[in-house]
Amino acid sequence: MSRLAVPVSHLTLYATGDILLWVDVTLSVRDGAGNFVDFDFQVDSGTDITTFPASDAKQLGLYLQPQPVNVRHEQTGLEVRSGQIAFRIQGMDQTLYAVPCFFLGDPDTPPAPGTPRAILPRKLLQPLHLLDVLKFSTEKDPASIGAPHGEVIIEKK
Repeated sequence: MSRLAVPVSHLTLYATGDILLWVDVTLSVRDGAGNFVDFDFQVDSGTDITTFPASDAKQLGLYLQPQPVNVRHEQTGLEVRSGQIAFRIQGMDQTLYAVPCFFLGDPDTPPAPGTPRAILPRKLLQPLHLLDVLKFSTEKDPASIGAPHGEVIIEKK
């Protein structure tokens, strides 16, 4: 059985002292030629669907619908192209997974430098689409030095 433990990352906000927590996992995304390219995705069970920048998808040679669907991504205001993304999880076995994905933004125009982070297309992995093949769990060992805020454990079923 393949298993990966990913430490929870953290950042303390200077202005308030609050601690932000997140988990990034490196996915090897299969491009249009069958090669694999590594990208960091934030694991986000709160997102409705996995998201990926449309301009990156076009550079990878992934299939994109010629026209966006008649809806905008609510959080960023970007146009949406519905599709699928295939990947391996770096640090686990070579199993290929595929999940539905919203490709966000204009595939022909990457975001301009200085674009506010809030409206940038983000690489988010919705783990609930993988629950039939993977188990996601969280653990925290108070004595852990390497993961003071805990870990997300990803296990193949």
